[in-house]
Amino acid sequence: MAKKLDINAAAPKQKFWNLKRKENMNGYLFILPWLLGAAMLFIFPIYRSLEMSFSNIINYTDYTIEFVGLTHYKTALTGDTEYLNSLFNNIKNMLQTVPFVNVFSLLIAVMLNRKFKGRTLFRAIFFLPVILGSGFAMGQLMNQGVDKEAMETVKEVLLPRQVAIYLGEELTNAISVFLNLISTIMWKCGVPIVIYLAGLQGVPSSLYEAARVDAATEWEMFWLITLPMITPMMLLNMVFTVVDSFTDSQNWLLRLIERTSFSGDYEYEYAAAMAWIFFVWIIVLVAVIFLVMRPFINKVKDN
Repeated sequence: MAKKLDINAAAPKQKFWNLKRKENMNGYLFILPWLLGAAMLFIFPIYRSLEMSFSNIINYTDYTIEFVGLTHYKTALTGDTEYLNSLFNNIKNMLQTVPFVNVFSLLIAVMLNRKFKGRTLFRAIFFLPVILGSGFAMGQLMNQGVDKEAMETVKEVLLPRQVAIYLGEELTNAISVFLNLISTIMWKCGVPIVIYLAGLQGVPSSLYEAARVDAATEWEMFWLITLPMITPMMLLNMVFTVVDSFTDSQNWLLRLIERTSFSGDYEYEYAAAMAWIFFVWIIVLVAVIFLVMRPFINKVKDN
């Protein structure tokens, strides 16, 4: 009799794992086209760039190389001040942009998730920069400095020269840096807002109804229900904003790597080493984000 009860008790758990295995299989099937494309188009170039970073190309015709070990990496990390400054500035800008983008996107998503007139219009307005910035024509205009001219025009409206004269140079520069940061955040918030909206709409309304019965305030429901339930979306957005900030077309480090590869002396080997240092730093940072967020996500899954 006891064995029969144990079997019945284990049945729901077995069904749960079968369902979870099925969901995982559906996920793998969903990303299978990307995996096949990556295997066919990216594996060999990645291997070749890694090989070049440890070598010197002797003959370009038949691709004859000479192994030099960590020479290019040592040069980049110890002797190239331009590369180190670009890497440091890139990391500093990322540490400034990513937290602000995520906090601002979450706040906007919470407001857009409420029911009010014109909600669809406001959602479209916040996603509009993503549509405009992703086109080829807009990319060409941005490469010609149109985005900088637009930002200067916005700053001129928000901070007129007559006012800047009375504020002084130091305070004016500080306000200009802040306005540039706000403009960057607004430009990069389209996709994170949509992701946060998807997470907010997936939170069961029954949780909020039960909390209101217990006289919970909106502030308490945000910290005890909303924020814990959207931690998976928060992890996704943090990784997205980190990668997006490092792969931005306006990234000076990427421009330096491109200039080293395709202009001047065509130093493909040294540029490959620079790119791999940059890539390893991104991987380490993403791994740290996963390790920090894992306990919160596991807590949500357990509940």
